[in-house]
Parts: sequence; structure tokens; C-alpha cells
Amino acid sequence: MLGEEAGPGRGFGEGSNGPQSLSFPKVMEEEFQFLLCQGCRKEPRNPKLLSCLHTLCANCLEENKPVGQCPICRAPIPQASGIPDQDNLLFANLQAKLSTYQKIVKGNDLVCDNRGQEGQFWCSDCEEFLCVKCFETHQRYLKRESHEAKAVRDLKVGSAREFLVGSRKLSNLSCPNPTHANQMLR
Repeated sequence: MLGEEAGPGRGFGEGSNGPQSLSFPKVMEEEFQFLLCQGCRKEPRNPKLLSCLHTLCANCLEENKPVGQCPICRAPIPQASGIPDQDNLLFANLQAKLSTYQKIVKGNDLVCDNRGQEGQFWCSDCEEFLCVKCFETHQRYLKRESHEAKAVRDLKVGSAREFLVGSRKLSNLSCPNPTHANQMLR
């Protein structure tokens, strides 16, 4: 996790019992502290956005006493369960991108999503790793549509901030509700 309890070099995703942990450099941990739950200071699996604009994890909201109030500022939470329906999609999206970046830095599981071979390129528009053959096809057909796949080796030497800026686009924020499949936020 990114939080203080996580310790140096710890980041997203711990394994089967907790959030997934990837190792982040200390500077990166400090830069992305805002992604942590404002209650427990851990990485939230399903960050919830409260009407007061605090972001908390489901665990903190379930343990929240008195129910119906933000544990940070005591603003009312209108849902009877005390757990808002609104996910913090921005935080969840950033967490996913940072997890991808960490995968690239570590070089783990970089597999072409189409052919199962070593992924040597990353397209932030397609959100896929590409092998050399798929990259050539990608460049032939999708470069015209402003897709820019980058070499994994180049992304490894860049910072997390550069990775996030390079992958910024509105269409990445799609609704996680299964009944709204493939719908973009508006």
C-alpha cells in the first residue's frame, strides 16, 4: 500500500488477503498519498466518494460510527446504509494506471493481450501490451487515429507522473456498473 503503515518500498496490492501491493519508490509514495483512504490511510479497493468530497474505503465506512456521518468531517451521508453509492472513479482510474506503470517498471506479466507473447509496447489508448508483431499492425491501422504505442523500455525509465500524463484521455473513465458496459462518463 501507499500509506504510512505500508513501509518503505510498498505500494499497490498485497495478495489474496488484502489490497494488491506493488513496490513503489518512496518519492512516488509521497506524490500519490492523496489516493489513500482518508480514514485508515490505506489504498482503498473500491474508493467511495462522499457528498463532502472525502474519499473512504468500504471498511472505514462499514466501521463508521455513528452511521450516516462522514468520519472525517461529520457531514451527513444520505444513504441509509451509511455507504454512498458513488465510487470515486478518478481515484480508481489512477490506481489502475499506477498499477500498470508498476507492472512495467518491474517487468512482470508484460504479455501481449492478443498473442500471449512478450509485451514490448504499451498503448494507453487501447490499454494493452503489444508484442512486436501486434505493434506493427497497431501502428499501421491505429496510428492514424492518434494511438501512440510506446516501447516498454522507454516507459521504464520515465516517472509515474510522465506515464500518467502520457495516458491521459477522457475515454479512460468508463462506468464500472455492468449495466452501463462501454459507456463513458459524461
